[in-house]
Amino acid sequence: MNTLDKALRILTLLGESQGELSAAEIARSLGLPRSTAYRYILTLKSQGLVEEDLGTGRLRLGARLLQLAGGVRRRGLVEVALPQMERLVAETGETVILAEVHGTSGICLERVEGHHALRVSHERGAIFPLHAGATGKVLLAYLPREDQERIIAQGLPRFTATTITDPGELRAELATIRRRGYAESDGEVIPYTYGLAAPILTGGDRIVAALGASAPTTRVDAKSKGPFLKELSTTARAIARELVGQDAN
Repeated sequence: MNTLDKALRILTLLGESQGELSAAEIARSLGLPRSTAYRYILTLKSQGLVEEDLGTGRLRLGARLLQLAGGVRRRGLVEVALPQMERLVAETGETVILAEVHGTSGICLERVEGHHALRVSHERGAIFPLHAGATGKVLLAYLPREDQERIIAQGLPRFTATTITDPGELRAELATIRRRGYAESDGEVIPYTYGLAAPILTGGDRIVAALGASAPTTRVDAKSKGPFLKELSTTARAIARELVGQDAN
């Protein structure tokens, strides 16, 4: 129990902190010998409960906690987005997800199932790459340049023949996404699927989340995307307006 108590205290400290902490700061805050703190941190990292920023070495809660929770939702954002997502799905029939950046990955916060028997989507709490797929790319495109470069420097794994793995090509793609205001992908993670995603932006083009959808290319592709893209973008803007109005009250 003493071991469990120390591990839980580290997780609680990271959860309550306003940002990332160093191992030395954790040891000092909890009154632990530095070697003891390092040992527990390594164990928590091995289980994905704690993540280390590769650029700074500082620590934060790991995505595995959200995966274990599965249905964990961010109050406010999800509460605002969910009715809009349900309306979008009712009109289009396609599954829609709400996602945000978590560390150097994306995470699915919420999902509304479409009406088709054949669907392509992420589970709530699922972690996905930022360099491949429409939802990941639109999140990456609106991050600060230094964060983009840090993620690119970690490597761009290939999932399919159309995955972008060249850093220069990805940078050009991110610039295009920002210019046109949406991202698309053609089988970049799963072959024969087509994805679209729109950013949910608040003041100063700050991205808080993304709205994304994927479907088999037999239903949606680059030529037929127009109507669905219009609905998706309109919904993302409506969510953003409501969030901004909520903050102003």
